[in-house]
Parts: sequence; structure tokens; C-alpha cells
Amino acid sequence: MNNETYTKGHIHYMNTQHGGGWIRMPEKSDKYVLYATGDATISGRVYVALKPGPLSYEDKLKYNII
Repeated sequence: MNNETYTKGHIHYMNTQHGGGWIRMPEKSDKYVLYATGDATISGRVYVALKPGPLSYEDKLKYNII
């Protein structure tokens, strides 16, 4: 994905439109950026929605971001 920001409502809408459960939201924020993870389900790649800004090395390891 690119670095577009999304609102919580938009993330929930996208999650329900595509079968649910493919976007994880571990943090509470007003805006989110989607990052692809190394995890996948039978429905496809799993994404994590995090706050905009640079990712730390620890975040990349914690959420398995590719």
C-alpha cells in the first residue's frame, strides 16, 4: 500500500467490504496508514493500520511488516 491516511471508519468499511479481519488496528488514532505484514489468511495478505509517521525497527518486528 502507499502512505495514504485513512480514518477509523474507512478502515472498518474496507474490512467489512473484503470479508473482514484483513486489517488489524492495534493502536487508537484519528488517522491510520496501512502496512502489509508477512501474515496471510486464506483470503489474502493481512495489513496492520498504524499511526502515520516513521516506523521503528521494533514496530517492524512486532507487527511482522514487510
